[in-house]
Amino acid sequence: MRRLTDRLTTVFSRDRGLRSEGGTVIAFVAIAMVVLLGAVAMSVDVGLIYSERRELQNGADAAALAVAYDCAAGDCGSSIEQQNRAEEYADANASDGLAWADDVTIDLGAQTVRVHTSTEDPGGDHFFDTTFAQIVGFDGLTVGAEATVAWGALRSRSTLPIIISDCEWDNILAADNLHPRTIVDPGPLPTEDGLTTLLFHGSEEPCAPSPSGFDDSGGFGWLDENAGPCEALMVQGGEVDGRTGAEASKDCKAILDALVETVQVIPYYNDLREPGGNRVYTVAGFGAFYITGYRFPGINHKSVITGEMPCTGSDNCIEAFAIGDWVVDDGTIGGTGDFGVVTVAFVK
Repeated sequence: MRRLTDRLTTVFSRDRGLRSEGGTVIAFVAIAMVVLLGAVAMSVDVGLIYSERRELQNGADAAALAVAYDCAAGDCGSSIEQQNRAEEYADANASDGLAWADDVTIDLGAQTVRVHTSTEDPGGDHFFDTTFAQIVGFDGLTVGAEATVAWGALRSRSTLPIIISDCEWDNILAADNLHPRTIVDPGPLPTEDGLTTLLFHGSEEPCAPSPSGFDDSGGFGWLDENAGPCEALMVQGGEVDGRTGAEASKDCKAILDALVETVQVIPYYNDLREPGGNRVYTVAGFGAFYITGYRFPGINHKSVITGEMPCTGSDNCIEAFAIGDWVVDDGTIGGTGDFGVVTVAFVK
């Protein structure tokens, strides 16, 4: 009888042990599930937070560029206008159409614009609510981003392989022929008043060349295409090699028609030397011209303003309106002087 009792005691003891171990496993699984669920929740919400910050950064970049562009064009606007413009671009880069441009700072001395953006939700607050992480007690946070853009004179850029004398710039200013950028944006073109004819190796005063046939004091010349087909890299203060002949290169002939009724950046030179008979120009700065016609050997385009050939006889030329306060979004910043062209660039 004792042996039977002992055996039953042993069985009951083992059963209690099994039940105890089962409870431990259940508790461990429950804890593991909470941890796993928390990890999944955090990974999902971290992804959402990353996406939110990326949108805010895009908005800050676009807003800073837009305000800097206005400043570069000569009118930063009022503080309210600056704020509204920044808000417009911040909202446009948010997937839900909501972002807060909470700070727009302009430093006119340094010529910089700094824009800070942060979270905005339909409820009116600036708190990014998490979706799953609330399970583990993380309700959310305010996400932010910042961008700084500078504006200033253009220092270097690839342009058409053409360079003109800074004497032409003086003539444009003297004749009050520098047009605002609204001449092409949004339109319409003015009358022929203010048209500028840039003569290739021209013979007209006051930028007439001397001796005849050379562009050492006026006119303009073709350059080596050192940056690609019909392109030359210009650096203010640097030198660029010219090439002889009035005829446009094959690559330039292929695109000249498409340049009519567009704004093109053309560099000015303030020095010309001829070592070994080769022309070498010193880049003084950059001008912007709305091309209306041209004439070169074997290729031409009548003026879209007058309907006539922009020059006749033995002359070759480009006809254009000179544009002031023209802003380009490429090239490098840091030039000196003011020939009417500025650029914008992100400040790291």
